[in-house]
Amino acid sequence: EIYCIPGNGGISDDAICDSSIKLSEFEKIKDFVVKNKIDLVLVGPEQPAVDGIKDFLKEYNIPVFSPTKEQSRLEGSKVFAKLFMQKYNIPTADFVIAENYDEAMSLLEQMFKKYPEGVVVKADGLAAGKGAVVCDTIEEAKNAVYDMMVKKIFGHSGEKVVIEKKLEGIEISVIAFCDGETILPLTHSQDHKRIYDDDKGPNTGGMGAYSPLPFVSKNLEQKIYERIIQNFLKGVKQSGLDYCGAIYFGLMIENLGKQNEQPYVLEFNCRFGDPETQVILPLLKNDLLEVITYTIEKKLKEIKLSFFDKTACCVVLASKGYPAEYETGKQIFGLENVKNLEGVLVFHAGTKKVDGKYYTSGGRVLGIVGLDKDLKSAIENSYSAVEKINFENKYYRKDIGKKGLTIK
Repeated sequence: EIYCIPGNGGISDDAICDSSIKLSEFEKIKDFVVKNKIDLVLVGPEQPAVDGIKDFLKEYNIPVFSPTKEQSRLEGSKVFAKLFMQKYNIPTADFVIAENYDEAMSLLEQMFKKYPEGVVVKADGLAAGKGAVVCDTIEEAKNAVYDMMVKKIFGHSGEKVVIEKKLEGIEISVIAFCDGETILPLTHSQDHKRIYDDDKGPNTGGMGAYSPLPFVSKNLEQKIYERIIQNFLKGVKQSGLDYCGAIYFGLMIENLGKQNEQPYVLEFNCRFGDPETQVILPLLKNDLLEVITYTIEKKLKEIKLSFFDKTACCVVLASKGYPAEYETGKQIFGLENVKNLEGVLVFHAGTKKVDGKYYTSGGRVLGIVGLDKDLKSAIENSYSAVEKINFENKYYRKDIGKKGLTIK
């Protein structure tokens, strides 16, 4: 049996949901787990992980697939993450750390002298994916720092900031299972963060993804594995961090395909990425529950991951207005049209089910995944299913996966 807190319209068909419990109410979560005799807890979002839900439930001998509070600092503190990368020789953009507004202002001057092409200003703590601001000019950077450190638009999260060199290149994601002793990467993927086609407009939680990436060579895979994944594992062992859970590497590849091609880590996430997971897990041949159990029991060295020889593409359907203020409560039509389509999966996000009908209840509403033998066919599968699902003012990007067809 599957239980879900808070759940949505889609998972309510498969799981028993309780939307009355907040993700911050650890005591209530524990009571729910005990009452329903739940054997394993999987943590999806970052906030409860960073707040220490694993440590809390461990006190009651409840198995949890999630990093501990200390391990989750890799996502919960940009400062902690950058210092970890620096210490364990994980390639990342050159950076400085500012602990107050005046220090940030003087460091900005230094960084722009060094890197006139621009910097990225990052709030130290969690900021719902909005805490990194790319700044081409010093004025933009000063505004970003002022917003974070003086106006405190992210609250405590902006008490310290990281200022780093702006990298240029192709962004990709790699997610892996890690049990502190062994690390097993899944297939690589690429997210589409901006709201509009051709990567225009404000950032979102992700408007679509595809996997694997045709432009990632065996040589680049090797570089990522040796320079990033193995150094991460070395750091996890040597520091005593003993990381256990899913780890997401947000990467920038500079000079793709050239002699001086180099992968850098932009960020760690201590969880599966969304919408990358929707295209990665359908390609995994292994039993997911088994892999998760082996991770928790620190037995990952006993298994090998294998993947279907297919490509997956996910297109996100969003509500009008997203990522700013958006509409909700629109009835969703056509889900039954795609239910039994070959090579199509529908993942619900911001939906709710009332009296057997589905309605929108969030910014990102559905993730429509197409699977096929190659990227072009997977994209076609995904978009043909998108056409069959409707709600008032549905919005989606028309170019998901296009880079995979054009980047050489």
